[in-house]
Amino acid sequence: MNDRVTKISILVLMLGMALIPLNDSLIKLLSSRFPLAQIVVIRALICIFIIAIIGQGAKKTLLLPRRTLILFSIRGMCLVIAMYFFFVALASLPLSTVVSIFFISPLLITFLSSIVLNERIGIHRVTSVITALIGVMFVMKPGTSEFHPEMLLAFGSAVSYAIFQIFTRSLKSDGNLPALITIQHLCYFFSALPLLAFNWSGGLSSTGNMSFDFLLRGTVSPTLTEIIYISICAGAVLFLSLASSFAYRNVEASLIAPFEYIAIPVSVVWGIVIWGDYPSLSAWVGMGLIIASGIYVIYRERVNNVEIVSSIPMPGSAGMVQNKKDD
Repeated sequence: MNDRVTKISILVLMLGMALIPLNDSLIKLLSSRFPLAQIVVIRALICIFIIAIIGQGAKKTLLLPRRTLILFSIRGMCLVIAMYFFFVALASLPLSTVVSIFFISPLLITFLSSIVLNERIGIHRVTSVITALIGVMFVMKPGTSEFHPEMLLAFGSAVSYAIFQIFTRSLKSDGNLPALITIQHLCYFFSALPLLAFNWSGGLSSTGNMSFDFLLRGTVSPTLTEIIYISICAGAVLFLSLASSFAYRNVEASLIAPFEYIAIPVSVVWGIVIWGDYPSLSAWVGMGLIIASGIYVIYRERVNNVEIVSSIPMPGSAGMVQNKKDD
């Protein structure tokens, strides 16, 4: 592998993962006034327009076989569910908390792959998954006054994202990247329309719960600043899709995957800068366990010379891994 290409791949992936918490932060800021569906529709329209013009996404989507189109759409809806769970939780919880719980997803992919794809996983990976779950418990602290039911939504988001990546593995040889991205944002757009219609009709008055209000309040007229915020979100999402695709196309996933975890400390920084949310000691411990578990899995893959098979790479640290040898 060309060292220059490897370095560029790592840099663009790190930039993409560093940018995505900005998307999360801006949507959390907007959540105090907007309904979620309105943000999703505006962001999706911007993304669809860009990919349709630059990447010929609409044309390439129309050329897909019917079976591939259906499977891509099912896969896309898994990510839509993950997105809704994530942002509804984010309306009520600190950014670093939601991101930390969500980033158990790469290890859930490892676990689910053994069940769904019949991939063998050894004791080292099982131990890593259990350790990461312990880390999530440190962040969530169930049974204490610091536990919030919305944390279960963040965990559900991680599970849905893991299922999304299992679909990604099984569809690795189908379709093309512009069509895949276009369908994903079409899923965002059409899934939001029924809820947006409810919001447009007036929605519900304030319930006192930030997550419910974010989901059910009426629509508002965006200001120029808010349109800029949503446009930045669209740019961050599209850049991450392209950056991760370039990275996973050119570099072994076992080498590049650990750089995705940069999103966790960056989210902590944004949380502190914007809201003054400093994680508790137990949250720091939990984040450390989650990151360490993920990095250890990658280390074991490198030790055991995992073979990477990826004709259509996608975001997610484990999304394109195919194991030749078990650890």
